[in-house]
Amino acid sequence: MAVWTIEIVNGGDAVRSYGLLPAPPDVTQDGAPVAALPAVCAAFDYVEPGAPRTTTFSEAVQALVDFPAVVQVDRVIKGLFAVPVNPLARDLVTITHMDDQGGSRGFAEELTSGAAEPGHFAIRTKADFPNGDGVVLGMTKQIDSNEPVPAAVFAARPQVTYQIRPRPVFHLIEGRYVRGKVLDLSARAGAVIDFTGRERAKATVLQAADGGFSVTYGAI
Repeated sequence: MAVWTIEIVNGGDAVRSYGLLPAPPDVTQDGAPVAALPAVCAAFDYVEPGAPRTTTFSEAVQALVDFPAVVQVDRVIKGLFAVPVNPLARDLVTITHMDDQGGSRGFAEELTSGAAEPGHFAIRTKADFPNGDGVVLGMTKQIDSNEPVPAAVFAARPQVTYQIRPRPVFHLIEGRYVRGKVLDLSARAGAVIDFTGRERAKATVLQAADGGFSVTYGAI
């Protein structure tokens, strides 16, 4: 399993904060693309000039299920269920039960290896959705938290199977963000960290005094 380190260097004269988001995974349903949005999966607040902040994490992900919920930019996803999955093992999560009664939720799933497409994990929404509830699916990561944190989300439909391929690409943007906040990256400048083809690598992200970002890579 790939292991990556990100070092954040503030090259300015004042304290800065940052949010880390993955590039949205490739999601398909019956071969058709499904739009997914990224969420802040790690926050790095108050990074001092000349005092780099470092985090190390693996490529591991978990399948995300949340209801009642909707996918909306600037909305925070919380109260989720997370199921460990391995895209290399082609894991399929089948949702067999969903229930939402007066704020008391129930959820059950089955895990089957070898049932997703190569390099993917899959989520099958076998259970009917609770009446009137929106359901959000996606993936979580654990980077700077002991709990799974939303990393990417999309709106789900019942009785279908979604194929999800995580990408080894991350975005670092300046600002203070709550973990799990859904963002539209098209309107935000930042650093693109691409670990494609790098199984054990360190990315050093420098934000210069003028606000520009640069990324360099090395081995770990």
